[in-house]
Amino acid sequence: MATHVEPLTPPNLEQLCEGICTVHWTRNDTAQYVINATPKGPSQQFFSLLQARARTAGYTIWMRADTRNPASVEVVFVAGVPPDAATRWLLASVLLFATILSCLACGALYRGVDVFAHPTHILEGWPFAATLLGILATHEMGHYIVGRWRGAPVSLPYFIPLPPPLSFTGTLGAVIVQREPMRDRRMLLDVGLAGPFAGLLVAVPLLIYGLVNSPVGPVPTSGYIQEGNSAFYLLSKFLVFGKMLPYNGMDVQLNDVAFAAWIGLLVTMFNLLPIGQLDGGHAAYAVFGAKSIYLAYGAIAFCLLLGIFVDNTWLVWGMIATLSNPRHPAPFDDVTTIGWRRTVLAILALLVLLFLLTPAPMQPVPAIPGISG
Repeated sequence: MATHVEPLTPPNLEQLCEGICTVHWTRNDTAQYVINATPKGPSQQFFSLLQARARTAGYTIWMRADTRNPASVEVVFVAGVPPDAATRWLLASVLLFATILSCLACGALYRGVDVFAHPTHILEGWPFAATLLGILATHEMGHYIVGRWRGAPVSLPYFIPLPPPLSFTGTLGAVIVQREPMRDRRMLLDVGLAGPFAGLLVAVPLLIYGLVNSPVGPVPTSGYIQEGNSAFYLLSKFLVFGKMLPYNGMDVQLNDVAFAAWIGLLVTMFNLLPIGQLDGGHAAYAVFGAKSIYLAYGAIAFCLLLGIFVDNTWLVWGMIATLSNPRHPAPFDDVTTIGWRRTVLAILALLVLLFLLTPAPMQPVPAIPGISG
């Protein structure tokens, strides 16, 4: 049985639009009210003024381009204003504590400590846990601090624990809940790229420090996992050791800090993929708008191809990206462009992705019976 929906009562357009735009036509679409108008100033300034007035009147608005007239825009009014969400400090704290424990456990196992038999030795995993969580926390706080500074509707970061034996990292990273759409594409780019850029400021020096304190030795003959090489990782090893590794049966034996930093860079690479709600997806939508969906589909196909022919880790990443919805939601203001400075930042993010791209992240080399590594 169909539910009857009353038409939306038109807002007081004369009062809302006074002095900031010229209204050409209006349309009542039952659940929303649409106007076509020409702003009397820059689109960003017009939207900010109209949004403030509309929210005072109890309406939420979206602005989109008029494809038939570039000088005009369409503004959609929807009754109601998103409520302010409470900060969930307790949930964030509990998840962070659980993630610290799971990362400590993975770090201890990496050192050869059986934390299941000796749980009191879990603190031996602190170099790994401190490095990895330092990178991830800096990444998430980059999003959070820039988001709050720009007035974005972002929550505290919620870390996701994943203890061994389910994971060798101890965590699936963290998420920041976006309570409503971003205001415009500029905010989308600023908040989206603040995370990976902030994380890199911690990950790069920690990787170099870890490599400096890691020995170079013979590669085991079997029964080990070979970490993948990106262009940046190869260059880092060359700068530290003066040669390309692995080479002639020799490779760096990563200590706790170097391995955790390598994982941090791998997570940064994944987040920069131009798909949906990933950081790269935010940047792609900021630059290309709704057309960014084609980049998302291309990136998912890229994940599938690498997963089939190179490393099945990419199949997992492709599945996660697909299930999380590759189509990026539009911001409230989908008209204001990002400008050339932010375009340069987006290009820089693409270059970072290419330098961190790791075709074969984790290559297990099975143990051969009768041969010890």
